[in-house]
Amino acid sequence: MITAVVELLRIRQWVKNGFVLVPLFFGSEIFKTEAVSRACTAFIVFCLVASAIYIFNDWRDIEADRQHAKKAARPLPSGRVPVLLALTIMVGLLVMAASIIWLAELPKGFAVTVAVYLAINVGYSLGIKHVSVLELFFVASGFMIRLIGGAFALQIDLSPWIVIATGMLALLMATGKRRGDIVQDNDSPLKRKSLAEYNLVFLDSTLTALTGGTIVVYLLFCVSDYAVARFGAGVLITAVPVVLGLLRYLQLIMVRGQGDSPTDLVLNDSGMLAILVVFGAAYGYLIYF
Repeated sequence: MITAVVELLRIRQWVKNGFVLVPLFFGSEIFKTEAVSRACTAFIVFCLVASAIYIFNDWRDIEADRQHAKKAARPLPSGRVPVLLALTIMVGLLVMAASIIWLAELPKGFAVTVAVYLAINVGYSLGIKHVSVLELFFVASGFMIRLIGGAFALQIDLSPWIVIATGMLALLMATGKRRGDIVQDNDSPLKRKSLAEYNLVFLDSTLTALTGGTIVVYLLFCVSDYAVARFGAGVLITAVPVVLGLLRYLQLIMVRGQGDSPTDLVLNDSGMLAILVVFGAAYGYLIYF
């Protein structure tokens, strides 16, 4: 039972909440104890809320998941965790998150951001997931909200560049996920309505456009006065791992048919992990040395 409950929380997906820590790194706050403490607290809050949302979504989709090739093995549809217990855990997680925000005296802006994140995801679970294209923006918004939440927690201003780049990257991953859903066809008996409005031609065209747009936005950022003043002229070299990472992502989803789980795609591919390490190391050098 304990193993099933841990699986219900989808701890592996907490890596997505790493976007909350991005302002800490890029804001040159990583060696400040108070800033690190606040950022980590914000990260924990998002992890608790995210797990609560996963439980809510699994509860809403329990019947459909039982017909799914992969999701049928999840704790709720498989019956390994009773529904009442799952819902009790969900409420407990939300109470814990609210308590931490209050006890840690995190800024009001952060609390509002978490509330917006919760509302968007509940709306997504209640029906937006079935509205094609719009549901992609809802999925992508989660990453941007995490980023904004991290900035509120540290009370620092975000560069418009990082917000735009994050939004485009998130939309790219959301589109790639839908492509993976179609290619693997794991839920054909009870396919979500939005998938009926997609095909590989549309998704591949969208992926190509988003990839090109993301690269252009990042290159413009690298030669902007803001980037040069903030990181130095050497920031242009970071475009290399960015382009490599985007092309590797496209290769994995368009050639190998992956992408239904962006988290697993990144964590299980040594090439993607190496590119992320190089990207982080390059910025670490530019910012802190």
